[in-house]
Amino acid sequence: MLPVLSIRESILNAVRSGARFVLTAPTGSGKTTQVPQMLAGCPAVRGQIVVLEPRRLAARMTARRVALEMNSEVGGLVGYQTRFESRVSAATRIRFVTEGVFLRILQGAPTLPGVGAVVIDEFHERSIDADLALGLIKRLQETSRPDLKLAVMSATLDAGRVASYLDNAPVLSASGRVFPVTVSYLDRSPTKPVWELAAGALEQLLTAESAQDERGDVLIFMPGAFEIDRTIAACSAVAERRGEELLIVPLHGSLPPAEQDRAVEPCAQRRVIVATNVAETSITIEGVRAVIDSGTARVHRVDPKRGLNTLRVEPISRATAEQRTGRAGRVAAGHCVRLWTEKDHHQRAAYADAEIARVDLAEPTLRLKALGIGTHEQFPWFEPPAPAMVARAEACLHMLQATDASGAITELGRQMAGMPAVPRLARVLIEGARRGCPRLAARLAAVAAEKEFVIDASPTALRDALEKNDPVSDVLARERLLTQWQSGRLRDNRHRIEMHSVAARECAQAAEQLERIATAIGGSRPMHEADGGAGIACLLAGFPDHVAWRPDRQRPHCHVEGRRRVVLDNNTIVQQDGFLLALEVRETGQGDDRLATLSMVSPLPRAVVEAALPQRFSNAITVRWNGDSKAVDAIEEDRFDSIVIAATARPAKPSPAVERALVECINDRTIELEHWNDAVEQWIARVRCVAQWFPERELIAYAQDDLDVIRHEIVSGATRASEVRGRPCLDIVKNALSWSEQEFVRAMAPESVQLKRGFRMRIAYQAGAAPRGRAKIQDLYDESVTPTVAGGRVPITLEITGPNHRPLQVTSDLANFWKSLYPELRNEMRRRYPKHEWR
Repeated sequence: MLPVLSIRESILNAVRSGARFVLTAPTGSGKTTQVPQMLAGCPAVRGQIVVLEPRRLAARMTARRVALEMNSEVGGLVGYQTRFESRVSAATRIRFVTEGVFLRILQGAPTLPGVGAVVIDEFHERSIDADLALGLIKRLQETSRPDLKLAVMSATLDAGRVASYLDNAPVLSASGRVFPVTVSYLDRSPTKPVWELAAGALEQLLTAESAQDERGDVLIFMPGAFEIDRTIAACSAVAERRGEELLIVPLHGSLPPAEQDRAVEPCAQRRVIVATNVAETSITIEGVRAVIDSGTARVHRVDPKRGLNTLRVEPISRATAEQRTGRAGRVAAGHCVRLWTEKDHHQRAAYADAEIARVDLAEPTLRLKALGIGTHEQFPWFEPPAPAMVARAEACLHMLQATDASGAITELGRQMAGMPAVPRLARVLIEGARRGCPRLAARLAAVAAEKEFVIDASPTALRDALEKNDPVSDVLARERLLTQWQSGRLRDNRHRIEMHSVAARECAQAAEQLERIATAIGGSRPMHEADGGAGIACLLAGFPDHVAWRPDRQRPHCHVEGRRRVVLDNNTIVQQDGFLLALEVRETGQGDDRLATLSMVSPLPRAVVEAALPQRFSNAITVRWNGDSKAVDAIEEDRFDSIVIAATARPAKPSPAVERALVECINDRTIELEHWNDAVEQWIARVRCVAQWFPERELIAYAQDDLDVIRHEIVSGATRASEVRGRPCLDIVKNALSWSEQEFVRAMAPESVQLKRGFRMRIAYQAGAAPRGRAKIQDLYDESVTPTVAGGRVPITLEITGPNHRPLQVTSDLANFWKSLYPELRNEMRRRYPKHEWR
């Protein structure tokens, strides 16, 4: 008996007495197949049971298993609905759906009429769609649908936390049939490709089983179809070399249904199933005795290159590794080989982080707005998103015109929210319908969003794929290649283009779905699908922040708003200059060494960019110093954002901007003012000293701003260096002070002082230092005390010279000089200069 059947009455009691319960049960315990049937047979559940699955494969295969158990055809009593398939009818009571499909159902029918219960399966995977669904159902139960039942289920789940979020819902658990599983690791960090490691581990398992006479199916976990194909080839070589008869089959979500069934259905022949993480949960593969784990999976994360969510290969968490290991212990004792070291295992994260912390939030944000929930703060998140990620999502939606300046959803935004596509791609499809090229827009959107399917192709081959009037575009070339691949014409290509068939098939499937959406939007509008340029213009609507400007076709350097160093990818086939649309913007390096590389590039006529983004164009006249003509030029600039895309230079007319340019040239000494001399510098120094001595007078101190104002006056009306070099400066500098202030400066900081013997001693001033005077010793004979300035406040530092004008002494205490130093100095000077007066 399946373990979950042992708690059947507890489940039914929870449904009868309340609206919510949380169930934890290991994989293989029957929760996914049995709980929906229990709910369907419970009178307390009135209406359809909708079961949310994280993957298309799980939804389809579980529906088929439950339909078989209930003696029904798929699409009858039990059905399923995924992104690309729908097998439901008016008779359907249990409907298995992917999480994204459920959110679209809820958006179209916010109160879920006709639905009696919602089951969220495998909630531990914490997809953003599952989090959204949980919050929306909780909100719905607390408002218009208190009768709606909710079950949250998982094999590995923090049940207490979920129960607390659901207002202390009851927690139920069922124990699974688990046999011991031994675990082994690699001795050292791997250096071979993961498929070769897996084939080596399989050979070791086969050798050990031969000795112990233990047999069973082997489940190999790989991150994606690419690695699966190579693993199958490597394992097939092992089987052939050993003479083993093994059925080696793939299992992933992109396979046709018949091939998926072949991988999971019981089989007389011994199997090696090479699967992605679809085999971790939701479906049970009978007969598995051994697991070989690559330790990696493709994880949804926002791709900063494209601004879209994408799948990236990353190490799995320790909890996920345990989940995979348990697949070997369902029918008997088993073994798991982990293709990484034990040290690496302990350094891995304990649990995988939730999608809400790592994906782009533009789509869920738009969905909430379409449901009347204006902000994330108004939504009952199980785990709220980071404010920075919310801000990025809001900015993206506003850029796409899905929201207005206040953040409220627009009519265009409502149209986008009703489409099964992320906001950027929805915007592309709407533009395609408007321009009359929905099919091409859809196919280009699929190329933009799906995995790269061109493994190897020369630039010549890509260019040859384009049609006669097509612009030379990396994206358009791939769309044309996809069309040729679908029609079978690519088999005869003379350039040996290598395509990834699984990725191409997925892209084609996505294109077909998007095409149906775009065509429905377009209605009866006329079509002109041959226009490749129109298709690229549609992409611009969804990626307006990916516009670049290439000023020179001979160089790869480009300009992108907000980025410093930008170059084209070496593999692009785009050769022209001007505006470009880069679907991928890849950043490398740190700080000043950061480099942005543009790939998946298409050319954009300026008229197309101006029509789509008129607010980002501007015309401005700036002034710039011309070193050749020694004059200021007026530069009329056409700009896209802050990027100058065209400029015309002509001689400037006098203006404040021209004055600023000339002043900058004076400040950096490009222009020398002939009359900005020592007299000017001394006046400035005198004023600064007086301002320091008499702060209560609040005199200007000729700070840089003051000097700039003065130099603006000097250069007024000029445009050339020759017009300003010989202009007078001193009077303009002095006139920065009032007449009375000037008189005060002259009195307190005189240019010279009269000595008693008739000599007029010049004074040198420097802000922050004592004023200095220089005089022969004989000129100072009648001075008994040190001369002063500033009304007697500040003594002058005297440089006393001999008859030969060389310094004898520097002092600011003349009285002490006469008393202490002069007698000895006089005797020496008399001997050397007997003809001079020595008192």
